[in-house]
Amino acid sequence: NQGGAAGDIDGAHFDADLYVSQLLRHKQLPELVAKSNELSGEIKELDSDMQMLVYENYNKFIVATDTIQLMKEKVDSMGPDLSKLASSVHDITTTSSNINSNLADRRVRIQKLNGVRRLLKKLTIIFELPTRLNRAVELDACAEAVKYWTSSLPVIKAYGHVPAFQAVSKESEIILSKLRIKLQHRLRASDTPPDDLHEAASLLLQLGDPAAEVREGYLSVRRSRLEALAA
Repeated sequence: NQGGAAGDIDGAHFDADLYVSQLLRHKQLPELVAKSNELSGEIKELDSDMQMLVYENYNKFIVATDTIQLMKEKVDSMGPDLSKLASSVHDITTTSSNINSNLADRRVRIQKLNGVRRLLKKLTIIFELPTRLNRAVELDACAEAVKYWTSSLPVIKAYGHVPAFQAVSKESEIILSKLRIKLQHRLRASDTPPDDLHEAASLLLQLGDPAAEVREGYLSVRRSRLEALAA
């Protein structure tokens, strides 16, 4: 059926997203990592095969090219050797066609495997998101934590139907709520340095806090400081 064809890595209608979705339904994280490594190995093997294919046929091209060059040099006596020239040209054309066909098949498969491998790499990184978020918050690397979250969000949304990703999302949201509280406190604290104040406002907006509330908090602190300076 069409779904099966789309999930067949050797099929003409292969769909990397569908293939990875099927893996997610049936595989655990260690198996996904193993699959990613397996694909990397196959890609390297195909690359090596392509290089060997070109190398093995290199001498054929050289011999055929030398033959044609020799024919050109003997243009005056070329009549008797026309059949030899035609044969050499035919050999070049046939060899070139065969190589291009073989290389094209390998290139297509490498593109498919690379697509799957990139997706798997993204997904395995997502599973590490809560740990990375927690570590960033502990180190007060708030900007890094928000960057981790915002860059992972498209993948989490795309695979939100997968239970494992729902768990990652919930755990990450708990950590982000702590980060949000920290940033909100920083935004409203009278002793927050100007650069940190600006960063807190920017990060809260990226996390989806209402713009009006963030703006009010930011302006309130700035207003208080101006009043203190004027007093």
